[in-house]
Formats: sequence, structure tokens, C-alpha cells
Amino acid sequence: MRLLKLSCLAILLIAITSCNKTNEKMMELIPENSTFIASFSPSKILDHTGITVDDNGKLQLPGALKEMMEFNQKDLDEGIATLKSAEIDPSANVYVYSSITDVNDASAVMLAISKDPEKTKAAIEKEIKESFKTVGDFAIIAKSDMCIAIKDDIIAIFGGNKIENAEEFAKEVFTKKEKSVLDNDNIKNTLNADSDINYYINLQSYMKLMAGISPQVSLLSGFVAGMDGSGISIDLSNNEININSELFADENSDIMKLIKDIQGETSTDFLKYMPAKAKLIFATGIKGEKLAEFEQVKNVLQLISSNPSFGNVNCVELVKSINGPIAFGLDADLKSPMTTLAGTFVITTSKAQEWKSLFETLLSISGGMPMQFAVEAKSDVVIVKFGMNNSFALDASSNEDAKKVFDGSFYGFWVGLNVDGMTMYVDTQVKDLNKGTAKFYINGKDGNRMIFGDYPLFFKALDSYMKPKPAASDSFEPEPDYYGDDTEIEETPVKELE
Repeated sequence: MRLLKLSCLAILLIAITSCNKTNEKMMELIPENSTFIASFSPSKILDHTGITVDDNGKLQLPGALKEMMEFNQKDLDEGIATLKSAEIDPSANVYVYSSITDVNDASAVMLAISKDPEKTKAAIEKEIKESFKTVGDFAIIAKSDMCIAIKDDIIAIFGGNKIENAEEFAKEVFTKKEKSVLDNDNIKNTLNADSDINYYINLQSYMKLMAGISPQVSLLSGFVAGMDGSGISIDLSNNEININSELFADENSDIMKLIKDIQGETSTDFLKYMPAKAKLIFATGIKGEKLAEFEQVKNVLQLISSNPSFGNVNCVELVKSINGPIAFGLDADLKSPMTTLAGTFVITTSKAQEWKSLFETLLSISGGMPMQFAVEAKSDVVIVKFGMNNSFALDASSNEDAKKVFDGSFYGFWVGLNVDGMTMYVDTQVKDLNKGTAKFYINGKDGNRMIFGDYPLFFKALDSYMKPKPAASDSFEPEPDYYGDDTEIEETPVKELE
């Protein structure tokens, strides 16, 4: 465990002085077919979150974070002081990768750079009170839960079941790969993006891994055929969490052609059918004509249509009639969400009356639900209104934040929660089928962005707001006269009032 703490402190030390220059010496050791790969700049992360180390080597947490986090300041200060003498190279990012092919053989490798390997080894040996063992051209320390190996100026840290064959695995880690991530432009560009954290997932390797866990997953392999991977970049500047994602796929693959065929824009017209004070809104644009032609979808729809419980409705034709947003909105008082729930589900369709009949049939056979439901058909939409009380008002058209998310998007998600004068915003939007963005931030009581160090104040207020208050009791229970150590408490008899 001490070795684990040391590796975390090493990242922190790199962050204090790092200048975010990608080091290709580490990237050429990472296999191109790795399932997960990440690069991150600790210096940026700590700079953007406001975490620093002062001139005396003491960790300084910003805002309310110091009061709300429990940690041993002495241990941290001692660890940072030890690592300051270890000459960790400040010019390299930190890389983490995993080449998982078997769920029972899971392990991850972290790579960093030492400016003076001998001083780095000395600092680690002093901390864990054990010596490095020289194996060929690298040095290694293996413990029960983690291993640190150093070759030249490269530090490799790994754990998991690779500890059993630590020396052999370390040799493999330090071997230049015949095909590394440097040979794949998509991976290389993702890892080199100018963000705090960059992440790449190999979708083909991931699906093989998941198929080993559940055979049913292999049925989904057709959905990712032609998709190589997905890159994600996370930026923490301006007291916001901004995420950019990109899908790397063959534009001529069947799945990408299908996505282009079935995905339509959401517009903002549907907002008038959302709860007026909605706290959550989701919408995606659908072109039902093409979706219903997709073989797997058509088979499911025909199976549903053949069920007499649904009144022999032609589900294929109903799906074909969809041409616009399918949307969902929710509102509730967070103090008692289940008793104040209010929501709507909307489908844009040319067969609104037929959809209404289907929903009414489904509701009639479900029965026993505590919520109230109302279904309404207009010229181009069907609206399902649900909640404990259906008297709530509709029309969220005045929600400017939500309008920005859904205007021109193929897919959008928006959340806005206000607690004790603080407001949390979350949104996700896809306006390019290969690229998406997401954002998370909290505004304080003054309307300005809260610093990350004060974010816990919002969640503390939210927890307090949602926590059920103890019910008042009319009963009276007397307290004993004295509570002593190891003393049996005698009950005091209660006299009835005359």
C-alpha cells in the first residue's frame, strides 16, 4: 500500500513542475492494439483545479476542499519532500495503457520519465525500505500489490496478476513495439491533444474482451464493425469540465451508413412539450423510414406486431412515421422526487393518432402503476404526460441554455439543478455524427462559475436538501439521570399527568 501511495505522490510531484511535452520514447513502448490508452498532464490538472505545493513543501487545497477532505497532511508532506529529491523529469506527460485480452488477466501500466534514475531509485528505496534488484538492463522492485521498474530514464509501474511474473512482464514493457501507438495517427493525435486528459479506446479489442465476459455481447459485434476506436479529450480550464469526443470509423461501413441514414436533427420545437420547469431534457432526431428497414430492428418490430396484446398494430409502419425528435423531460422537487415527479415523452410522427392508440393500449394492460398518465395526439406529435399529478404546466421554450444544446443537434442532453442558490449544469450535444461535446459546471450564488475547490459545497447542500427530515414525535421518552462508564442504566418511571 505504501508503494501505491508513493506512485500517486510521484504523479503529484511531476505535476508541480511539468510543462506538458509529449515524450515519444514512452509512446513507442505502448502497443497499437492496446484496449485502453490515456495520457494526462498532471501540471495542467493541478493548475486548473488550483491544487498547489507551497515553498515549504506543503500541499495546499483550494476553496472549501481543504475543510471537506480528510487526509493525513503529515504523510503527504513527507512523501512530497522525499520525491522532490528524486529528480523526476518535468518534461514528460504520464501515460497509462492496458492491453486486456482476458478479463482474468487484467492489468494496467503507467509510464513516466526520470531525469536522474539513480536519485529516483534511491528515493523509492528510502521510502519503502527495500532495494531494487537488477535484472538485465533494468532495475525492479516487486511487492504484493505493485511493481516499479526503471530502465534508463523510463519508469514503469504496474500491478494486478502481472506481479507473479514481474520480471518477465517488465522486460516486455520496456521492449519497443513492432507496431506502437506512434504508427496510428488516430491514437497519436488523441494522446497529443492539448488537454488535461486524453483517452483512446480500441472498440474492436474492447468488444472481444466483452464477448469473453458475456457471449451475448458478440451479437453486438455487427454494430461496431467498421469502427476502429473513440478518442476523448477532457479540459478543466475555466472551472469547467469540457469533454470532446471523436469516433474513428470507416465512413463507408454499413454501420456508419446506417447512422447517417437514421439520424436527424432535433431542432428546438419539441421544447414546448417539455415540463415548464424541467430539470432534465433528452432528445435525439430520428428518421424512422430508414430505421425500420434495418434488419435487426425490423425483426423486433414484427415480433411485437404479432403479439395480440398490442392489438395487432403495425409497428413497422409506426416507426417509419417518425421524422424528428424523440424527446424526454423530467421535473421534480428534489426533497420528495417520487411524490412530485412530472414528465413528458414526445415522438414526432405523421401517425400521431395511431401512436396514441398504441400507448393507451399499453397503459391499459400494464395497470397498477401509482402514477397518472395522459396521452395526447397533435398533428405531428404524440405526447405522453406522466406524474403523480398531471396538472403541471408545459413549455420549456424559454430555457435558453437548453435551446443552445438542442439547436441543430442530432443528439442532446441537458440538466440544470438549483440548490441553495447554486446551480449545476450538465449538457451533451452531437452536431457532427463523428464528434460530440459535453460540459459540466456549477454557478455559485453570485451567478459566476465556482472554482473546483468549492464544488463540494454544492453536493453537500444537495445531500442535505434531499436527506429526509426526521418526523416530529408527540411521544415523550425520559432521559436517565446519569450515564456512567460500564454502568447499568435504570429506567425512571413516568408518572401520568392528572
